[in-house]
Amino acid sequence: MSNQVALARLGLEIAKMRKSCTPVPDRTFVMGMIEMAEFAEIIDTRTANRYRDALDAKFVERNTHLKGVSA
Repeated sequence: MSNQVALARLGLEIAKMRKSCTPVPDRTFVMGMIEMAEFAEIIDTRTANRYRDALDAKFVERNTHLKGVSA
């Protein structure tokens, strides 16, 4: 797998967070993908941190939305 494919897949998984019905396990799964990509040296630490930040932002957005819907 090329680095571009790996990066595109990470971006896709982060984007899917906005429609997640189960944001906590989905966040854990994507975080694991980021960790593995960093460990395998597909992405550097700075890039991994950008993906983590983007994932956290999408997670907070989705979690807040779901809490509002269920209230």
